[in-house]
Amino acid sequence: MRRFALAMAATLALAACSGSTADWKAPPDVAKAKEQAKTFATYGMPNDWANYGESIAAFCAKYGFECNPNRSLGEDMSSAEEIAAFDAEKNNPKAIVADIGILFAGQAEAKGVLPEYLPPNAAKLPAIMKGKNGGWVATFVGVPGFVVNVDFLTSKNIPVPRTWADLVKPEYKGLVGFGKPGSSGTATMAFVAMNLAAGGTLDDYAKGIAYAKQLLVNLASAEGNADTFEKGEVPIQIKYDFNLIALANKMKAKSVAAEVVIPADGSIYAPSALILNKYDVAHMDLGKLFVDWVLSDEGQAIFAKFGARPVRAVIGDLTLSADAKAGWLPDDLYAKVQQVDTSKIDIVGIADIWQNQVGAGG
Repeated sequence: MRRFALAMAATLALAACSGSTADWKAPPDVAKAKEQAKTFATYGMPNDWANYGESIAAFCAKYGFECNPNRSLGEDMSSAEEIAAFDAEKNNPKAIVADIGILFAGQAEAKGVLPEYLPPNAAKLPAIMKGKNGGWVATFVGVPGFVVNVDFLTSKNIPVPRTWADLVKPEYKGLVGFGKPGSSGTATMAFVAMNLAAGGTLDDYAKGIAYAKQLLVNLASAEGNADTFEKGEVPIQIKYDFNLIALANKMKAKSVAAEVVIPADGSIYAPSALILNKYDVAHMDLGKLFVDWVLSDEGQAIFAKFGARPVRAVIGDLTLSADAKAGWLPDDLYAKVQQVDTSKIDIVGIADIWQNQVGAGG
């Protein structure tokens, strides 16, 4: 009987660890969340990513929590890596929440790592911007564009590119930093934007493939970062607008002239999302509270201050103050930026197109 009792206790402990006995549908317990705040962790949410540092600080201050100062783990993890980590660590979960590109939400659902929970503020979002069965919500949008080291290009008598079409011109050979569509959410959405700008559709990538084959010739050997941008090694880098703005501001502080370009031939609004880890029941209440916080008026405004356009502002559900939008680029640069049905974008299909039809290889 003693052996049976011990076995049952072990089974129940494992079940609790895996989240199978957790009541994810219940409202969060603030008292429990206060204790959980001391040890919670996140994936892919460094302080300088869309202003998560300020967001978490404001969230903790609102509730009077003493939050874990070392909560940021896996800062350079891709969306796919974060989902894989949730699954691999199911018996020893390390992070309660992670930031992913919205195109990866389907992968997270298929992996079964998400709980059946949607916060109250998710009611403000359209169905396409939240999990049908819970577990994720869209948070803010990025607009694919590029930042240019004007000083470097000027020194080489090269003009600043203004469109996606410009980037395939021979003068930009080896100068363009770009990630890998199908693996990077940013690069995938940028490729979608390129395809649409070239005259393609979400159902037909033929024109985007033709464009991308030309772009390959001009790509640098690496995606690029602040250091390679400043040195002129990768003087043109394709990223989301809020990251571009942050990089340009960083260069300005170093007296390096940089310009953010939203391509005049068009781009798209690309949502990011937060996913909850159903296995991390030890921090379940904290996670529930936080995903509701980021969709609140205050939480959305904090994204805006960084230059990341909050989803509720994009869909017309939230009016932001001038102060919240002070760091934004002029609205007229977004005249040809469009919302797209992200449910029609197949991340696996894009990976196959990039590798096998564009011919970029592995």
